[in-house]
Amino acid sequence: MKKITILLSIFFIYTTVFAQKGKSGNISYYVFDAAWKPCNTDDAVYFAILEKLNDTAWQWKNYLFSGPLLSVETYKDEDGTIPHGYFAWFDSNGNIDSSGETFGGRKHGSWYYFTDSLSVWQTEKYENGILSERKDSILLRNEKRSNDSIGYLPGDKEAVFKGGTNAWIKYLQNNIKIPGRAEKMGKSGTVKIFFMVDSDGSLKDLRLYKSVEYSLDEEALRLIRKSPKWEPARQMDKPVKAYRIQPITIVF
Repeated sequence: MKKITILLSIFFIYTTVFAQKGKSGNISYYVFDAAWKPCNTDDAVYFAILEKLNDTAWQWKNYLFSGPLLSVETYKDEDGTIPHGYFAWFDSNGNIDSSGETFGGRKHGSWYYFTDSLSVWQTEKYENGILSERKDSILLRNEKRSNDSIGYLPGDKEAVFKGGTNAWIKYLQNNIKIPGRAEKMGKSGTVKIFFMVDSDGSLKDLRLYKSVEYSLDEEALRLIRKSPKWEPARQMDKPVKAYRIQPITIVF
């Protein structure tokens, strides 16, 4: 009998040429050997997914064939020559190591560097490729202490799923599907998804923070993406954005 376990732990965060092996809509799949050369499935060491997000955004997700995510790379062109959008790199255990945005081939906006526990130890800000600000772990820790000292004011509320934590767990348990690829490989584990609860209660900006295997990752993302709206966080009686990390552990 298959067993699916969902572990709930939510908290705030302050803060090119490839051989095609298959297509599905705007998504193409590729496999490579240890030298990143196109190969057949039996010899595959790496697995890559190319998704057309829109006419000016093509995103690559590069995986170990039966393991975690290695990188997410977004380009302005299908050939992957102009970085334009979200980039992220992951360590050998599938934990996010660093991430940030690019624009027209250059770093632009905020970049984050993570510890093994997924806390941010350094941030950087770029303006069209030029570093404009850097904060290290000490400065970030002091800023967090300052924010924590402010505390909640009367009427302030955290973002919650409608019906509360038990209803959220029930939603996850009732809607999860066993990924066939992961089941065939005997892969299981905990995927962690970062997401924003917008001021209207919708969930946006989903990012993988802990990867296990492609089909498990995609199922965790699907669960969050298909979630009904939440009750947004409120500050001074106004709805505001809030951020969460959701671990989803699947064992079968």
